[in-house]
Amino acid sequence: MRRTVITAFACLAACYSPDYTQKPCQDDSGCPVDYACSTEKRCMPGVNSSVTDMGTDPRPKRVEVEVRPSGSFYVGTALTDGINDTPSNLRSNPAPFFLDEREVTVADYRACVTAQVCTAPKTGPFGTQGWICSYGVAGKDQHPVTCVTKTQSEDFCKWMGRRLPTEVEWEYAALGLSGAAPTNQRLVFPVALGGNACWNINATCPVAGYVKTYLGQIVNAEMPGFYDLLGNVWEKTSSPFCTYPAESCTTDKFSLRSASGFDNDVRFSKATARIGEFAEGYYPNQGFRCARDSKP
Repeated sequence: MRRTVITAFACLAACYSPDYTQKPCQDDSGCPVDYACSTEKRCMPGVNSSVTDMGTDPRPKRVEVEVRPSGSFYVGTALTDGINDTPSNLRSNPAPFFLDEREVTVADYRACVTAQVCTAPKTGPFGTQGWICSYGVAGKDQHPVTCVTKTQSEDFCKWMGRRLPTEVEWEYAALGLSGAAPTNQRLVFPVALGGNACWNINATCPVAGYVKTYLGQIVNAEMPGFYDLLGNVWEKTSSPFCTYPAESCTTDKFSLRSASGFDNDVRFSKATARIGEFAEGYYPNQGFRCARDSKP
């Protein structure tokens, strides 16, 4: 009987995993280690500023923006001027979520490598195009990290207490309700390409070097929003690369969004445009940003 009680107690201690995201708080001191008090006054995964008996947190500071979807949302388009984005199809709006303001940089990712959580990405020249992977290149610290696999991207986001976004989350952040009807606006910003994105320069750019947008509209730099949802690098998502209108499928590819600074085909400039990539694929024109759930 005594052994049974001890075993049950040990299992209770080892198996119980409380959901701290339901814990109310007023500030970080009300949350456990590795959780911070959010603006909704709930404990969420993050850096706890009240922890003083630990070493300096090695994770980079990342700005994230909350998106709270509403209304009907059409994914894709009924037109034929994009890539892999027809036919348009009505999807359930994603639940509220946070998305990084900027793509993950070389400096951000190097911090994860230094912490011995992430593995170093490929470096040097790639292929016959003359493209160069950004990691380890002088002067590229504030450029998007490239030549990372989906697994490496997921490892970084997990280290940050986050995850890769779904492609529906990504498209909503890019278009908002401006994409609510099948033929509505499909550009990240409602103006011409020129000067608004890192596009058609056969290279990457420093992050946040062009206009900031939020749900399909240009916003001031001081306002919540996102940089480089068009151009700079194709961004990895967690979604399988299915042929529309399917939402799920059996495939060994996942979806990339955003296009890159290496692209000049205007079909890629649509926020609905998408391409597929293998999980272990990597290119100098591919990077990522992270997301995490918010409260309904």
